[in-house]
Amino acid sequence: MQVISKFLFAVFISLSIAACSSPVRTVPLTVQSDPLGAYVMFQMQADREDERNYDWVFLGNTPLKIRRSMTKEELEDADAFVIRVMKDGYHEQKKSYTGKQLVDEAKSKGTVFWNPRLVPSD
Repeated sequence: MQVISKFLFAVFISLSIAACSSPVRTVPLTVQSDPLGAYVMFQMQADREDERNYDWVFLGNTPLKIRRSMTKEELEDADAFVIRVMKDGYHEQKKSYTGKQLVDEAKSKGTVFWNPRLVPSD
């Protein structure tokens, strides 16, 4: 009887963990820039009062080709996924996506692709 109880408890815990775990989606991201060598930053944003925006995350310099893992909840709950490109002597540029747009572009093109043409600052 004790063996069955331990087995049922183990099954319950396994099912509970599986129900709480969220599938992770890997989104390939490619960012070029003209000129090359710009810093690439990434931020998830939420407009609701009960949620804060996440910190900006440095992804690397252009040309950049990475894979970013996000949970299903992150893709559905965030209002925007913003990519920011910056380079000394140029105006920064931002591009915003919804979670659905990220997934759709990754599926249709094989990567989320952005190639901003940077504008010199005065």
